[in-house]
Amino acid sequence: MKCVYCQSDVLSAEPITVSGIGPAHRHCYEKSLVEQRVFRHLNLRALPDADLRELMDMAKMELNVREADVQSVDLWQEDVLFC
Repeated sequence: MKCVYCQSDVLSAEPITVSGIGPAHRHCYEKSLVEQRVFRHLNLRALPDADLRELMDMAKMELNVREADVQSVDLWQEDVLFC
C-alpha cells in the first residue's frame, strides 16, 4: 500500500488511515494539515477574507473576556483586605 501524500510504502513507518482519503504516513498527514491550515476540521485557507477576519475578531474577543475573568477581583470577598 502506498501513502496518498508521498507515494512510498505506507508500512515503512507509522501507518494510519485518513478518513475519506486512504492510507498515509502519520508525518505526511500532519504535514498536509499544517500546509492546508486546518484547525479542528476548519480549513482556514478555504474561508473568504471577510469570514477569516470575523473569526479573528471573535477569537480576540474571547481571549479578552478570558483574561478579564482571570484578572477580576471580587470587592466583596471577605479575605481581601484594603488598607
